[in-house]
Amino acid sequence: MRQVRHVLSMDLDLTPFYAVARDDPDLAWVLQGAGRMVRSPTVFEDVVKTICTTNTSWGGTTRMVNALVEHLGAKAPGAAASGPYGRAFPTPKAMADAPDRFYKNVVGAGYRGAYLKKLSSDVANGRVDLESLGTTSRSELPDDDVAARLLALPGVGPYAAAHIMLMLGRYDRLILDSWTRPTYMRLLGRRRPVTDRTIVRRFQRYGSYAGLAFWLFVTRDWIADDVSAYSWVQP
Repeated sequence: MRQVRHVLSMDLDLTPFYAVARDDPDLAWVLQGAGRMVRSPTVFEDVVKTICTTNTSWGGTTRMVNALVEHLGAKAPGAAASGPYGRAFPTPKAMADAPDRFYKNVVGAGYRGAYLKKLSSDVANGRVDLESLGTTSRSELPDDDVAARLLALPGVGPYAAAHIMLMLGRYDRLILDSWTRPTYMRLLGRRRPVTDRTIVRRFQRYGSYAGLAFWLFVTRDWIADDVSAYSWVQP
């Protein structure tokens, strides 16, 4: 039950976020119950998946993750002989033990292969503790310290760190990348580029929930059918 609560983010208090969103015409729809991000059972899995999203299409991400699960994940009884379904996400040790050629020829991870191998080895050997990032409170480990630890990981830059922090329930950083920036402009009906500073200022009112507010703003048309009662939502 603890793991289910974690995966569904049921252990997070979003009351302060909803209090601000209530007065924001662009995000009032979240009061219907949106905002709880679906997370992986472990921080390690979320970090690996995030690295697999860098500089590639969504199709490339799913291909890499599926290959990792199919070839390195523990197989459940009755699972199909091939394919990722019916298999667990691989452990750090399983990924650390895989040879370099596996990441190149099977996963097709490109330059990410070295990052995934190093990360897995560091976690498996106890040199890096990722899971504590998901259980340590802000009073013990402030967001800036978490960000610094994430940025020290192989393959994790500002975008990846912000994305992982969103999964950790630390929402103060905006995920600004080659998809969210133009999507934000499109939703505003703007043709000229908007600076990151301008975007950050728009969501400052949300304080430590600014990153969550921004993410829900740029993904709101993913669930447009559910919020069609609001005139500002376009299908």
